[in-house]
Amino acid sequence: MTFFHSIRTKLTLWYTALVAATMLLFGATSYLFTRSTLLENLDRSLQNEVHWVNEFIEPKAKRVRLKRTAILELQQLKKAATATTATEQVDETDAEIDAIWHQIYQHNLLSPRKQFIQILDRNGDLLYKSPNLGKQSLQFAEIPYRSTRIVTMHGDEGREFRLAITQNDYVKIFVAYPLGDLNDALDDIFSNIRILVPLALLISIIGGWFLAHKSLKPVDTITKTARQITAQNLSRRLPTHVIDDELGRLTATFNDMIARLQESFAQIQRFSADASHELRTPLTIMRGEIEVALRNRRIPRTTRDLLLSLHDELVRLSSIVESLMILIKSESGRLVFQFNDVSLDEMIREMFEDARLLAAKKKIGVTLDTIQPVKIRGDAIRLRQLFLNLVENAVKYTPPGGTIALSLVRTDGSAVVRVTDSGIGIARKDLPRIFDRFYRVKRDGASDVAGSGLGLSIARWIAEAHRGTIDVRSRPRRGSTFIVTLPLA
Repeated sequence: MTFFHSIRTKLTLWYTALVAATMLLFGATSYLFTRSTLLENLDRSLQNEVHWVNEFIEPKAKRVRLKRTAILELQQLKKAATATTATEQVDETDAEIDAIWHQIYQHNLLSPRKQFIQILDRNGDLLYKSPNLGKQSLQFAEIPYRSTRIVTMHGDEGREFRLAITQNDYVKIFVAYPLGDLNDALDDIFSNIRILVPLALLISIIGGWFLAHKSLKPVDTITKTARQITAQNLSRRLPTHVIDDELGRLTATFNDMIARLQESFAQIQRFSADASHELRTPLTIMRGEIEVALRNRRIPRTTRDLLLSLHDELVRLSSIVESLMILIKSESGRLVFQFNDVSLDEMIREMFEDARLLAAKKKIGVTLDTIQPVKIRGDAIRLRQLFLNLVENAVKYTPPGGTIALSLVRTDGSAVVRVTDSGIGIARKDLPRIFDRFYRVKRDGASDVAGSGLGLSIARWIAEAHRGTIDVRSRPRRGSTFIVTLPLA
């Protein structure tokens, strides 16, 4: 379905539909116009032919009296007459009639069209018929007087003719032309249209796809670059378009927006860094003064409890400030990692001892599952911080009497560390956001758990800095498993 939602596909389909409609309209118009033109020319030719035959035969008919009975009488007289005068008259009349038909015959032969001529007398008897008509005859009932009528008719053998007819005082004139040749020409045109239209559609689809791809290629480049721009590399810009067109103006607008965002992020980072730096000194001083005061054993118990509570909150604030400083330095690129060969299995064993100490207060059991020897390239201090955050998180959200398990295995060229607890778990709707900064889920039975909401965010940042990933699988009241995948050395 994504394919049909593509702008490239939509442009191609619209372009093809437009070409198809244009070709069909052009083909239909061409076919109808050609048919109309051919018929119009044919009708004009037939009308001229009728006019010529009429103009040629009418003056002669007045002299020779072209009637069927007269011709028969002349033929009988020709055979029976013995007188020289009668024979000469018959021969003279017969010769003149033959000359008329012969001239019409010669005209018909010289005509570029395969037209048929048929002439009847006033009684409907045949006077002349083109030899190419054969045994067929042309018939039509309503023949106009001294005007020409053009109709379409079917002959005795089913052939279709275009017929021009007229009559005068002496004869009825029929001039016809078979429509087979005209229909064959129209069929050829229609066949060409049927071949050319699909071919044109195929070319339009290929051409439309190529043009759409060519036109939208800068958009793909802009999209790929835009996906690579994050809060950590806002200094990067979209590739500028040389031509001042819609894409060029859109790119310039996006670059201006990114520049404004970069400036806003920079101001926020400077403020956060300055605020965190300024807070570190007074927090350290207050913690020191409270610790000095707690050494005095003569202060009342209520005051000591109050100072202990303040000390815990100051420790929590100091931890938040330190975490903020780490994240700010990571985003600004001022925090440099020291990558060396790290024995990850030894680090996990050390974390196992730390986890036992942290879990002892809540009587949580900590176990060490499969540990395989693994070496990676990384910053040992930051990796330790990553796993310590996960262990502390597991201890916080596991009720007393629960269990925590650590494991390390090699899988497909990667080291996979799992921290599994039997705690309260995480709801499905909260899973996508638990790595966001300051995001804390209100969980049943864990309302008194302290935390800043930055530990998992820092853990993910450290994992990604080592070209690794961190994932979580959890079910409410069934516990959680955090999975860290790091590439091997």
